[in-house]
Amino acid sequence: MNLTSLAIYILIGSGVGLLIIFAIQKIVERSIINEARQDADEIIKESKETFEAEEAHRLERTQEIEFDLWSKVEDAHLAIEEKCTELEEQIQSKKKTYEESDKLQRQNLMHEETDLRMASIRLSEVQKQFQSVKDQLQEKRTVYTKDLLAKTTMSEEDVIGQIKDRFISEYEADTEKYLQQVDADLKDFSEAKAKRILALCIERFSKEMSTERHISSTYFPNEKIRELFCRNLKENITALQEATGCDIFIDANPEPERLFNVQVVGYDPVRRELTRRIFDKIFRDTEKSNKPTDPIYIKRISENLKTELVRQIKKDGDNLSKELGFQDLHPEIKQVMGSLRYRYSYTQNQYFHCGEVGWFAGLLAGELKTEIKKAKRAGFLHDLGKALDHQFDGSHAVIGADFIQERNEAADIVHAVRAHHYDVQPDNEMDFLVIAADAISGGRPGARRSTMETYNQKVTGLQEIGRRFKGVTDIFVLNGGRECRVLVNSRVLDDAQAMEVSAQIAKTIEDEMQYPGQIKVVVVRETIVSESRHAEKRK
Repeated sequence: MNLTSLAIYILIGSGVGLLIIFAIQKIVERSIINEARQDADEIIKESKETFEAEEAHRLERTQEIEFDLWSKVEDAHLAIEEKCTELEEQIQSKKKTYEESDKLQRQNLMHEETDLRMASIRLSEVQKQFQSVKDQLQEKRTVYTKDLLAKTTMSEEDVIGQIKDRFISEYEADTEKYLQQVDADLKDFSEAKAKRILALCIERFSKEMSTERHISSTYFPNEKIRELFCRNLKENITALQEATGCDIFIDANPEPERLFNVQVVGYDPVRRELTRRIFDKIFRDTEKSNKPTDPIYIKRISENLKTELVRQIKKDGDNLSKELGFQDLHPEIKQVMGSLRYRYSYTQNQYFHCGEVGWFAGLLAGELKTEIKKAKRAGFLHDLGKALDHQFDGSHAVIGADFIQERNEAADIVHAVRAHHYDVQPDNEMDFLVIAADAISGGRPGARRSTMETYNQKVTGLQEIGRRFKGVTDIFVLNGGRECRVLVNSRVLDDAQAMEVSAQIAKTIEDEMQYPGQIKVVVVRETIVSESRHAEKRK
């Protein structure tokens, strides 16, 4: 046996061995699979038996729960069934009632349809009658129109035009009457609203009213000081006049009632105030030193007091400007405003008056929802020209307006200042606010005090106006010039004419006179009748 045969036998043996091993492996695997299937079948069988047992138990438990629940709700279910039965019976009953009602309504509708059909027939007849009457009226209108045109010799267009004109005139008259009524109602409403606004502003004005009065004269305190001053009378007066610019009159040999009187005459109120201060200083120093007054001393104290007065004027202007919140005023305007501290109108201090008008104008502007700052500023500057009217010709309103215009004040403020005494026509809210605020400050009780001369002029003017009218017999001015009592001849004027005269006098006073507040006009018409007879003697 050679090597080749041996190798072949070995290869064949190895192949046979591998086949045997493979066959054994397959047999083992098949045996394991069969065992696993048997185990799986047993597990499935056991699971089925367990499931069937549990399902039987669940069914028993479900039946028990259903029985328990039914036993609990059986009574309620029976009650619900009874309630449903009752409701069904009620529904049937109502259904029967509704059917009967519907049947009755249908019968009524049938009757109404019948009535409506009859009414429609009657309406057709009435329409025919109406058309017939309308045709007759048209025929008569045509006949009447022809007759009217024949009698009036006018065309139809002219007649229609006259009727139109008459209707238009009547409509215009009614419209005019309605507008007059609306105007009267609006006037009453505006007056009431204005009074309410004025009352609110006066109530809101918390600052103390100006009560300062003008000191117009200067007097020697006693005869000794007068004698010391009059030793160099001519030289002292000359020095004073040169220092102050005012004319000074002191009588060397006065009457007893004028012994201590010193007359200071000057148009400039600041110069008059400077003169008064110089005299006060002279009187105090003379009383202390008991020496005669000399011109050199007068010139020295005049310069000191002039500097002090200028400083005080500037301070007063600054204080009032700050009080009203005007930090941007021109320095010259403040200076002039401070000089108003010594200017009076009807004894009312104009410095405080300007402050009051500024506050009132601002309050009025606040109530009317307009520009408060501008209104306050215009009211504050309105009488500035009174500090300059001794230097320039013209109305103080125009002088003041020109002065502040040159210092770059706003155009509407300048116009309000110029218009507050109607030197130009007021044409905007601010103009009228300043006029109203000025009237409040000047016209309130106690604000101004008339001099004897102005009071006499007022009384004379009122009497002259009253005597112009026919039937007036006499006129009396009462209550400090605030009431005119007018007596009329009852044979010349009746009651209606007396009322008319009263209104005419009041209107004339309002148009021709200038006065603060109101003047009441009372017309008195008296009729006295007396009769006497002699009794006849009877026999």
